[in-house]
Amino acid sequence: MTRLFALAFLAMAALPWVATAAAEAEVTVTLHVAPAEVSVGDTARLEVRVRARGGSIQDLELGDLKKYPELEIISHQTVRPIHFSFGFGSGVQKESSLAHIFVLHATTAGTYEFAPAVAKVDGKVYRSAPLTLVVQPGAGDLQAGSDPTAIASATGESDLSGARYDERAFLRTVVDSDEIYIGQQVNVTVYLYTRLRLSPQSVIPGKPSMDGFWVYDDPISSLQSQTVPVMGAHYRAYVLQRSAAFPQRTGDLTVGPPKVTFDVGGGSLFDAPERVQRVGVPVAVNVKPLPRPGPSNAVVGLYAVKAWLDRTTADTGDAVTLRIDARGRGNVQDLRIDLPPIVGVRTLQPAIRDQQHFQDGKLSGTRSWEWILIAEAPGEHMVPPIELHFFDPDADEYGTASTTALTFTSIGAATHSRPAIEPRDTEPTASTATFGPIRMYSALNRGETPLRERDWFTWLLAFPPVLLIVVMLGAGVARRREERSATAEAVQRQLVRRANDALQANDPRSFYDRIVASITHALGSRLQEPIGGLSHAALRTRLIAEGFDDDLAQRVINELEGADFARFAASGVSQDEMERRRPRTATITERIQRSSRAT
Repeated sequence: MTRLFALAFLAMAALPWVATAAAEAEVTVTLHVAPAEVSVGDTARLEVRVRARGGSIQDLELGDLKKYPELEIISHQTVRPIHFSFGFGSGVQKESSLAHIFVLHATTAGTYEFAPAVAKVDGKVYRSAPLTLVVQPGAGDLQAGSDPTAIASATGESDLSGARYDERAFLRTVVDSDEIYIGQQVNVTVYLYTRLRLSPQSVIPGKPSMDGFWVYDDPISSLQSQTVPVMGAHYRAYVLQRSAAFPQRTGDLTVGPPKVTFDVGGGSLFDAPERVQRVGVPVAVNVKPLPRPGPSNAVVGLYAVKAWLDRTTADTGDAVTLRIDARGRGNVQDLRIDLPPIVGVRTLQPAIRDQQHFQDGKLSGTRSWEWILIAEAPGEHMVPPIELHFFDPDADEYGTASTTALTFTSIGAATHSRPAIEPRDTEPTASTATFGPIRMYSALNRGETPLRERDWFTWLLAFPPVLLIVVMLGAGVARRREERSATAEAVQRQLVRRANDALQANDPRSFYDRIVASITHALGSRLQEPIGGLSHAALRTRLIAEGFDDDLAQRVINELEGADFARFAASGVSQDEMERRRPRTATITERIQRSSRAT
């Protein structure tokens, strides 16, 4: 009987526990955003939460968040508290909750509708109410650094020229004109359209091939974007490359397909990054010859020329410097000027300098020529007007720029340069052979003075030690020559030879390494200290402080920056560009050395 009462008591005590286990869990799923309306560039706090009393939470999802890459997740926090409540006669009840809290950065205006969040508790599915987030247009909807005209041309669903559409990401190559004249500038811009959350630091663009073009690249310092609609969806458009291309031959030329690789994340900061690669499509450009009739030596662009002499009076035999500047819009490296012969004046080969800059989608610059004129006869000498013919594609007509005539006067007697080899007199000279009286006999007369008593015998004995001394002096001279071979000028010549070898081997990276080494070695020898640790701005300040003129300092910085860029983009460097850079580098190092000797 006692045992029966004990079993009955245990059964009554267990009833509340059984009732609690059998009761259905109380579940609440909420989806909330604050504020519900923001402007582009603002942030909003999105919270999805599930609370369960008497059940076990298995999962909580908000799938629509991944649909909107325009809402960038800048932080994600997961909260999972658990509570236990105790009640007399009703057993122990467990209350738990799970919450995901997102901080969203709105980048594009629009209305974003979220389907109900889904939670699973004890195998059953529970849903929240739907949610709507409104993003109003604001200042952050358009960022600096983009080209609204070019990007807007791709927003229509029927116009995606230069691209292969992809709903996640694709590349587009835009040329501002597909039919141009030879030598005329065409702008080539490569855009990356993406709906993925990419990391700008991971973007590795690949330049498209542009065979048949001379290309000037406008460097992209940082990736900035604009939001544009394409095919009914919002994309972020990044400018990867911006170039001014000048065709060098007529016919159909092709801008090759660009490439890019980048890393993207998933729906939250905790997702593993994904490596994405995209390849664009080629774009054709039709290049026409210049219209006829027209000057045969005309270049494409719009230019003005100016000439002047550094002085108008000089002694006969002294040098006068003639400088001509051609300034305007176009590729100044196409400009050619030939100085006609000047009677009584010897003309040396000119030094040529180029300065170029890219602004508002146009490449312009200045090419300067400097001739050394040496008057070999006294009197007044005239430099005739110099003409430059060009074709302006904007006005579709030819034009001519001309300098004014310049004169200078040389004073003093005429100078005649002596030939290196004296001419040989080929006129025959008459000669008459004479003979003495005929001898009928001959006799051998022996010298009566011994050799040791001759005057030259002492010199003969002194010859071996003198020869030894001469040999020793020669060895010393040879050693000094070897020491001089390690001087700054010898090292400079060795660097130039190595650069020439790299040029012959068509090795751009090695060539530009030697170019940079040649300039930095010349500067280090001049300044008596290494300059490798100086930035370009600090180096320019240092050069000005050491007495370098502004022109030479700027040319040094421009050459180093151009060489550094070419070293990291060696695949796009042409043989012609390396050929042109070699004499420019030689001119710069020579001016640095002259500056060293002058000080």
